[in-house]
Amino acid sequence: FRLVPNIEPEDVIKGLQDLVKRLGLSDLVEIDVKDSYTWSKTDPKSPYVEAAKKTYEDMNMRSYVIPILPGSAPSYLFTRKLGIPMISTGPGHGGRAHAPNEYITIDTIPGITSFTALYLLEIASTKI
Repeated sequence: FRLVPNIEPEDVIKGLQDLVKRLGLSDLVEIDVKDSYTWSKTDPKSPYVEAAKKTYEDMNMRSYVIPILPGSAPSYLFTRKLGIPMISTGPGHGGRAHAPNEYITIDTIPGITSFTALYLLEIASTKI
């Protein structure tokens, strides 16, 4: 599941199980949960987000903030368990994230590398 804040995977799974039972489909439908991640969110005004935006500006690139990414990852281990903000960023072109044929284009590697180096320098000079 791809969850938004304050919705927990256990609640969604239980809701689905209850629905299957209520509809009398228990003999036909089996819910087999292989894995699940709870939600994660970093404050869009976090110094880490601001540093990323500044890095994009310094590289004369457009930046934008997507408050909640439409994907699943164990980000909650950082944000909720350890209290460490986490963002996903980087210029370039790619696709099919987390699929066997995920890719980035070779010509974007220098920009990604430069962005990462400049972002880390920006974070190092930021009071957090």
